[in-house]
Amino acid sequence: MRMWMNSKYVKKGDCFLVDKHNEKYVLDAIEKGVIKIVTEQDQEYDIKTVKVKSIKDYLHDNYYKDIKDLILIGITGTNGKTTTCYLIYQILKEIGVKTAYLGTIGFYNDNKIINLDNTTPSLDLLYNLLLDAKENGTKVVVMEVSSHALKQDRVYGLLFDAIGVTNITQDHLDYHKTMDDYIESKRKLMKMTRNKKICLLNSKDKHYKKFILKNNNNYIIQKNVKVNSVVNYLDKTSVVIKDKTKYGFILPLVGIFNVYNFLYAYYIVKHLGFDVKFIKNNLSLLSEPPGRMQKIKYNNNVIFIDYAHTPDAVKNVLKTVKKIKNKGIITIIGCGGNRDKGKRKIMGKIATKYSTYVIFTNDNPRCEDEKDIMKDILKGAKGKYEVIYDRYEAIKKGISLLNGKKILMILGKGHEDYQIIGDTKHHFSDVEVTNEIINKNV
Repeated sequence: MRMWMNSKYVKKGDCFLVDKHNEKYVLDAIEKGVIKIVTEQDQEYDIKTVKVKSIKDYLHDNYYKDIKDLILIGITGTNGKTTTCYLIYQILKEIGVKTAYLGTIGFYNDNKIINLDNTTPSLDLLYNLLLDAKENGTKVVVMEVSSHALKQDRVYGLLFDAIGVTNITQDHLDYHKTMDDYIESKRKLMKMTRNKKICLLNSKDKHYKKFILKNNNNYIIQKNVKVNSVVNYLDKTSVVIKDKTKYGFILPLVGIFNVYNFLYAYYIVKHLGFDVKFIKNNLSLLSEPPGRMQKIKYNNNVIFIDYAHTPDAVKNVLKTVKKIKNKGIITIIGCGGNRDKGKRKIMGKIATKYSTYVIFTNDNPRCEDEKDIMKDILKGAKGKYEVIYDRYEAIKKGISLLNGKKILMILGKGHEDYQIIGDTKHHFSDVEVTNEIINKNV
């Protein structure tokens, strides 16, 4: 019997869990055929009803015994969660370990991919996805753990064999209000460890010491392993690192930030006790996740589509391509509506500072006036730029400016195949639009 808190997932014979937030969906769940109601409320229903103190505890107690043998890896941080998790997923698969990935780009379980509404799904969906993975013979699940999920107890009851904090920079302050609350929410993950209690941190992040717990086995990038040199190319990065010995490798990913993402992935897998010799000698098998520095060649120019939507992420990707030989960097970027307004001015400043030319456009304006969003962005903009609100037209203009060995950066949406305008989600993919425009120009 599967248990749900969201009636849209319910099937005949399931159990529905009720708290004060979802009472109004009980009748819908009953109509869909649930045979049992478990509730925190003082309410009896026409079918079997069980009163409990906590439905979160009830869900955990009934599921955890079946999923406790899964090796769980949890990655949090402002930027890099998706790439780090996706690299762990790829490494383990390549060395023959049946692994599932769960995060921003979906739930990858064997060859099946399920789209998710949130980076870390609701507690009931999460437990059911973990049970799906276990029943499919999966040994390891690597998952992104968002600050929202930690604050809202959406990973309640789970314990992780390995965790990592990629970095902490400004994001989601529309929800957390302060950086202190944002950090405290992420610190919760540090106390959710078991077994080897592996914890990867990066001393380049000014907040990393706040995540050091004595009970965890902390492994710190730039202390336990040092990055000695990095050379950026259009389709790869040459790296020299030193842990016990000094060695170099070619990573088929672009940018120093991806070097750190890879090191997190590599050392988590290694410290969990898996044999990493094969992947160390076959790095060409790895690739970036969809919408992360996704490269499209256009004549003798290059277009990168990336999910960068925070000041730190935008700065990282633009500083990276600036180091690659080019004759100009054109950036297309916007900011989401009804979200952290404080970062908009910073984004405008960074985009114009590290680009030759910037086209500011809509991201997901949601229910906020696009002109108000743009006004905030332009407070920080200096240099050469223009505003084109229509994202399709902005991408079209950006491509038209590519006239020889230039780089076009299309930032903010990455893998997303939608744009939210008002309350409506419209189909829109930066990758699809870019390819469509390029094909028309051929």
